[in-house]
Amino acid sequence: MKSKTFPLFLLIIIGCVFSFPESGNAMFSEIAAINGSVQDSVLTDFNKDRLPKLKFLGNETAELYTREIEESFNGVLKYNFITTKTEGYPIGFVRASIPKNLWWETLWTRDGGTHLRELAHWGMLEHASALVDCLTQLVEKNEEGYYSFPTYFLKSEKAHGKELDGTSAIIIGMVDLWRALPVNHSSRKKIYSFLHGSESPLQYIHYKLNQVPLLEGEGEFGPGCCLKGVALNVVQNNLCMLALLAGAELEKLNKDSSTASIYSEDAEKIKSNMLKYLVAEDNTWIWCIDPVTLKPDIAILNDSINRGAGLINGVACMSSDVLGLTPLEANDKFKVYNLNTFYKLYNTPLRKEQFDKYGIWPQFDVFRAGLSSGPSSGDGYALQTMLLYDKMAMADKSINWIASSTYHPIKEYKLVRSSPYYFYERSYSPDAVGKVDLDAGCGPLNLVNVTEQLKVARLIVGVDDKDANELRLVPRVPHSLNGYTATDWVIITKDGIARADISYYKSGNKIKYKITIKGNKRFKKISLRLPYNGGWKWFYKKNSSTFNVSVRI
Repeated sequence: MKSKTFPLFLLIIIGCVFSFPESGNAMFSEIAAINGSVQDSVLTDFNKDRLPKLKFLGNETAELYTREIEESFNGVLKYNFITTKTEGYPIGFVRASIPKNLWWETLWTRDGGTHLRELAHWGMLEHASALVDCLTQLVEKNEEGYYSFPTYFLKSEKAHGKELDGTSAIIIGMVDLWRALPVNHSSRKKIYSFLHGSESPLQYIHYKLNQVPLLEGEGEFGPGCCLKGVALNVVQNNLCMLALLAGAELEKLNKDSSTASIYSEDAEKIKSNMLKYLVAEDNTWIWCIDPVTLKPDIAILNDSINRGAGLINGVACMSSDVLGLTPLEANDKFKVYNLNTFYKLYNTPLRKEQFDKYGIWPQFDVFRAGLSSGPSSGDGYALQTMLLYDKMAMADKSINWIASSTYHPIKEYKLVRSSPYYFYERSYSPDAVGKVDLDAGCGPLNLVNVTEQLKVARLIVGVDDKDANELRLVPRVPHSLNGYTATDWVIITKDGIARADISYYKSGNKIKYKITIKGNKRFKKISLRLPYNGGWKWFYKKNSSTFNVSVRI
């Protein structure tokens, strides 16, 4: 959800009465014209990119979700991503929303960071490189002399800011792209130069941590969306910790152990102070604390925008962006607090009723009457947490809701879309009718609401390629699906990306899993986890490019 602190140009726009074409197709034709003709002036390098083909198998949910992932990804590339010389925008700029919707002239840095992450993991390396070029061209140095990103960029206007959650998401996305690029790709050198330099955003985080125990933020990942002031937010600090760990890994891979140690120590400081200051008496995460007293402000925590806010599940699910796909194996207390926080949210009476009834995970307890969610920080973060923590029955309910509510929103909710398969920002429970305004917000193809579902799809496939020496395969297929096929799936290796064909077939009490890595790319070790006898079992193979396993569930 975007902040309601609107810039002047948007207040003027919102004050106007839009006359949208009755036809969604007519509207999206107008959008294509605004973005320019891709065919006329597309950069030739973009043509090198090709998406893997992913198909979920089984019921209607499998069919719907397959189409929703594919069409939403392609929709963003067509309508949000600037690939041509367009007046007022640099190439590589990614609109937060489609033209004429809220925030359509902006690139939100947190959203852009998640998009960069997904572009890298889906093998869209030239698009990702263009986004890096755009971000590094637009960001300026702050008053302290470091590159730090603002909440958003408005068109081609350069800026700096204090948006550490956006800055951290971009760092993580850049490191992912650096790992995915061929060794001789020009963007690889550019990324390392930007992140390694003395004025880099990583150095800025290090500089700030020399002065304070935790990092303060404003807005959505500070005290809360639309609230004034600053706070030490649990989600933002966790994301900064992950960015530092990603930066440390980048430095290790570039043989700079000294800088890697600095960032690792900074990450450990954040982790230690999160455990010291941001854990409540009931062993759940505290949303935020005051930067002076280091205590919670009850008025802020009880604000309607924060009560039961699903954003806090970001601590649990964002870890996979850096630490891999098996958080239950971690030897720390984070997994305990993550699960306690998740279940505390779930057991809120209205959320539990709504989830058990429909599968919707309301994003708030009070705001929008507790009857609204969305594919990003509401349903999205919750489903990612369910998958990562092996809550497969809950994940099944969640993905059924997301797939069906995307294709069949409640009939009273009016959306203008050229495709019924496009993810959109706000979904509503059937029980919301007559109780809240069914506002579309940023509408279809709102960037972060697409990117977080792309991540969900990757979690289901389960390729964990964080370790160059071991390929870990952790498929998590919701119960009502019969599996998936993934063609030309991307695996990040020490030499850039490899492509693989993967199949997961479930029939009765049997599962057949097969992976073939193309180009005879071999891994020293392949580890595969599958459902087995009511639990899970690991299978291993050494020095291979294929793995074929059949098991009884």
